[in-house]
Amino acid sequence: MCMRRVRIIPVLLLKGGALYKSVRFKNHKYVGDPINAVKIFNEKEVDEIIVLDIDATVQKRPPNIKQIEEITSEAFMPVAYGGGITSIEQVRNILSAGVEKVIFNYSIFYNPKLVQETVQYFGSSTVVAAIDVK
Repeated sequence: MCMRRVRIIPVLLLKGGALYKSVRFKNHKYVGDPINAVKIFNEKEVDEIIVLDIDATVQKRPPNIKQIEEITSEAFMPVAYGGGITSIEQVRNILSAGVEKVIFNYSIFYNPKLVQETVQYFGSSTVVAAIDVK
């Protein structure tokens, strides 16, 4: 029998640039600075980190490239990012900031052309589809 290797992939929820946790997408509680969390996960040698800006799309705000660069420059593991992505240029900037995968949620349903365009230019291994389930 083949034993599968368990992969540890924490999800960091950003809201207003700070790190939050939630229960079933509600009751957001501030838990600290995302850079400190990345440092902890570096020590724990996690396999990958997912960073989701949970209010970017709602606020119609673009991804914070400066913060993304800060996170990726600190991370010793691959980083996936999602939140507020509305254009192929933003995808290009996010990938240039050191992110390995972009995560689409809203765009899967409301802008599938952006998802297709991202796959066409950057490859399917760069795209993650996320669906929120309550």
